[in-house]
Amino acid sequence: MNRLSAQEISFFKRQGYLIKKGVLDPELMRRARQRKWVGAPDRMKPDDPTTWIGPWRPEEETSEAEENCKIGYTWKYREPANEEWLVRMMASHPIIVGWAEQLLGAAKFDLPERVRGIYCRLPMGEAAEQPLVCHCDVGPDSLHETPFARLLKPGIGAVGLIAPIPPQGGAFTVWPGTHKIIYDLMVRTEGLARNEAYKQQIIDFNSHHHVEGWGQAGDVLLWHRLLAHTAGWNRSETLQLREAVLCDYAPREAEEAKTSYQDMWEDWSDEVRAATGCTEKRRASLSAKFRTDGR
Repeated sequence: MNRLSAQEISFFKRQGYLIKKGVLDPELMRRARQRKWVGAPDRMKPDDPTTWIGPWRPEEETSEAEENCKIGYTWKYREPANEEWLVRMMASHPIIVGWAEQLLGAAKFDLPERVRGIYCRLPMGEAAEQPLVCHCDVGPDSLHETPFARLLKPGIGAVGLIAPIPPQGGAFTVWPGTHKIIYDLMVRTEGLARNEAYKQQIIDFNSHHHVEGWGQAGDVLLWHRLLAHTAGWNRSETLQLREAVLCDYAPREAEEAKTSYQDMWEDWSDEVRAATGCTEKRRASLSAKFRTDGR
């Protein structure tokens, strides 16, 4: 009953994401919502939403590398990331692990020992509207340090909502189908860092259709690691934090390096390879639609 259907796997293969409803344990979600306040500055009061409005004050901001990262309207609270109860809520949840096995292949990955953390978006209040800017976790900077074969390995992320998120409430936002375009671009250029194509591609994505992963507490969004995405702006009518727990599932290192990268699904599960995905004609159409570098 908790397995992904063939239709859901096909949707994931085509679009690069999938939303599942009502997965997480209510008590553990309540605990996570409470746990984040340990990392909040004294001026933020759990019972006073007006104190949650961003951005962070200059003296409160920290760097991206910090375990309690606070930048702009973003709050990435990583300090409890390896606490057993939080890992059990998300990364080692048997239903989510089962989905990862269906997508990546059983016994092809190790269970994560930690989650990314409790990730929040502060409400914007009366701040001016700002455009959404997407990114891909495999970006130009990492390409200089990571073997090309590893960059194209299969992998999925999971975003677990621990509180309700309304539309325009800062939800994890994705650009459907871009995982295939990024993969093709990487293969064509043997690494995005070698030219300006990646940067231009991301700029072009921003003007196209995106999907907000809003929903109820307990919902989980699965996404392909090459999918363009971002955290949306939290412009909810009722002041609230966007609260979610993120984790990742990556395959074990292959014993032998790949020699061909033409099939992006070659190392995925049998179920994924058998699923109906994007046809070559449609894939070429998508690439042409987003391509801006003239090639």
